[in-house]
Amino acid sequence: MNQTSSTTTLPELNEEELQQRITHDSLEDLFKKIAASSYWQVLLLPLMMVLIMWSRFDAWLLIGWALLVLSSILLRHRLATTFLRRKPPAAEAAQCGRYLSWASLYSATLWAAAILCFYVPGSVEHQVFVFTLTLTLSIGSLIAGTFWLPASYVFAVPVMGAMGARLLLTGHLASIALAFFLLSYLLLVTKMARSLHSTVRSEIVQRHKSEALAEALNKKTEEAQQAVLAKSRFLAGASHDLRQPLHTLSLFMDVLKVAKDDAERAFIISRLDLSLEALQRLFEALLDVSRLDAGVITPEIEHFDLSELMRKLAEEFRPAADKKHLKLKLHATSAVVRSDPLLVERILRNLIGNAIRYTEKGGVLLSTRTRRGEVLLQVWDTGIGIPVEHQDEVFAEFLQLRGDHRKRSEGLGLGLALVRRLCLLLDLPLELRSEPGNGSIFSIRLPVGDVSLMIDNRVETTVHDLDLNGRVMLVIDDDTDSLEATQKLLAKWGCRVITANTIEDAARQSAAQNLIPDLLLCDLGLGDGVSGVDAIDTLQHQFGETIPGLLITGETAAEPLNRAKESGHHVLQKPIRPALLRTVINRLLSYPPG
Repeated sequence: MNQTSSTTTLPELNEEELQQRITHDSLEDLFKKIAASSYWQVLLLPLMMVLIMWSRFDAWLLIGWALLVLSSILLRHRLATTFLRRKPPAAEAAQCGRYLSWASLYSATLWAAAILCFYVPGSVEHQVFVFTLTLTLSIGSLIAGTFWLPASYVFAVPVMGAMGARLLLTGHLASIALAFFLLSYLLLVTKMARSLHSTVRSEIVQRHKSEALAEALNKKTEEAQQAVLAKSRFLAGASHDLRQPLHTLSLFMDVLKVAKDDAERAFIISRLDLSLEALQRLFEALLDVSRLDAGVITPEIEHFDLSELMRKLAEEFRPAADKKHLKLKLHATSAVVRSDPLLVERILRNLIGNAIRYTEKGGVLLSTRTRRGEVLLQVWDTGIGIPVEHQDEVFAEFLQLRGDHRKRSEGLGLGLALVRRLCLLLDLPLELRSEPGNGSIFSIRLPVGDVSLMIDNRVETTVHDLDLNGRVMLVIDDDTDSLEATQKLLAKWGCRVITANTIEDAARQSAAQNLIPDLLLCDLGLGDGVSGVDAIDTLQHQFGETIPGLLITGETAAEPLNRAKESGHHVLQKPIRPALLRTVINRLLSYPPG
């Protein structure tokens, strides 16, 4: 639904959530190892300690110590199985890690006590066993620290510290040397644990980023596929919509040729107008989508009277409502807002048109009210309503929810898609509330404007009836049919028309007729890479900078349209209604540049 880029970017990952996820996965891997280890594996060392020291120390002391060690093993195993069974959220993983650290400290305390208490000064064999046991335990802590670093610290430091202290207490040089060796070994184990821990966390980060990228790519792929399917459905249905008016035009044109009297000709012409109007609506909807896709619509923000716009549109749509025996009501308080009035008008036209189109009985209400520094604009209807599960879909392009039988009178299904896009462009919050059978409410919130900054547009009404009789129009178009049609229309309005296909031809024709144009009408693309912008600039330089220029185009690509807008000349998109063309000509002649 949103405009998409041609490249896929990795979504932003919240740093805190990412670290929590890494901690969770690290602990999960460690707990899996703990849970997978058999009791015989973990009981081997304490059993060896008891058996080897059985003849040297009190049996009950050894049995008591062994039972405490067994409790520490069971505690760690219980923590692991609970974590794996509960699958706690990532935010709670660190707390589980702290429980594991306390369990590791409990186990380390028991082993440190054994090293201090079960050290036999006069027996080299027993001393070597205890020393070897200490190194073995430190390697075990290194493995644990790879996944959860605090567990390595709280276990290795007490155990190796106890062994070092016991060696120092002997006072022998060799024992002291071994104590310093153990200290160096402790530092090495700690460094290795940190390095391995960092490596594991980095791998987990890359894994999550890969998963996020894969998810983003899948989402983009799905969006692209949905867009292709939507446009395929649209083309399948719209091909009829676009052909039907053309077919009707063709038939009526043949009938018009053999019309018997003025009444029949008038009827046929009225039907031709309806078909042309249908085509116009279809092409305008498509053009709006292409212009938004191209990014060439730039909002022109100003302060304007929203209630006045609402009243104008209410009067405009009242005949359509009356035709369906609907009540069109307006409850609009005086409200000045800050936005683009033309784009807001386009939004309202689509919303009101949709409301009338999909309402069979009851009516449509247009309302505005001011609250908390905003103006709430709403369009209510008593129409068919929209199911909750489809309320996001109605803003997609090329969609109608009435089923597979599309109606040309109901357009291409682009109206609400344009509303959503224009609201995003203007940064206006758009909300929908609807129930099947109970109608819909579309709400838009606009920022309150300043009355003192409003532009007085009342002078616009004085230029629509400007007399064009005798005005000289220079029209440049490389399409002969379009050039001829424009010439006939302008001549009908009383204009003197100079037509040309190229810049050189335009200058030559003007000189031959000894005429200086009042207005330059030029197609944007004149063929052979020549731009209408260059044509107008050249002719203005020749005839005078104050001669206004009007660019007419069917172009939808961003680059030429942006250049046309940046030129400062007025731009109209084909197809153009004659009434709109005359209004723009009147305005340009009334307020020429300079």
